[in-house]
Amino acid sequence: MVATQEDLQSLSSSFSKVIKRGFGKGPENCFTVLKENRLYVYIRNFMTPAEEILKENREYNLVAKFRSCVIAALSKELLQEASQTLGISFESFYQDWNYNTNSGILLLVNNNNPEVKIDDNFDRKLSQLIRMVGSQLHKIPSELKVVKYTQNICAIELKGIMLPLEFLLVEAGQSDLLLTHARNIKKGYYQHKQLFEDLFNRSIEDLFMMWDHQNSRSYLIFSFLKNI
Repeated sequence: MVATQEDLQSLSSSFSKVIKRGFGKGPENCFTVLKENRLYVYIRNFMTPAEEILKENREYNLVAKFRSCVIAALSKELLQEASQTLGISFESFYQDWNYNTNSGILLLVNNNNPEVKIDDNFDRKLSQLIRMVGSQLHKIPSELKVVKYTQNICAIELKGIMLPLEFLLVEAGQSDLLLTHARNIKKGYYQHKQLFEDLFNRSIEDLFMMWDHQNSRSYLIFSFLKNI
């Protein structure tokens, strides 16, 4: 089955309705993009009054746990909706949110993904830059590959990224420490924003980082400002 633009628009509407039912409020903007059997769901202007209060009081871990817990509870329904609408079996679900820009992204992954073809020289330079910046923030990944690169977004999958201490935190259920650590890593990448903008030759609007702690995997996503 080949997904049409109408399928994606219908899916965006369905996702908004599911999220609204779970939170009592839906996002102002929600749109979906299918690329290489990965579904990217972009969400903007979505924050409940309770989350606004938590954010204003700098309770970032509380707001992150609340948001991620509710979305995780809805993830099975969202996966089923996407699989039925697009005729693709999505097995994995990821999420990340930037409360300062009131934006977020959901990523649904089918495990059978074709390779993304990009320029070898650019691929080498991007890998070198991520390893250089990332070495200051986390374990150097054992595997790194670009899984999406368009005029609007670049998504990179990092494998083997976690240290033994981080696995211990996962086993001990230390979610607050993991959330703080993940937030600091993302902040560290954002502080090197200019280096990535120089390489991409694009202005970065948003940066997301999604974690699969059980499998020592992360997705680093750069969202670019659209040229007007």
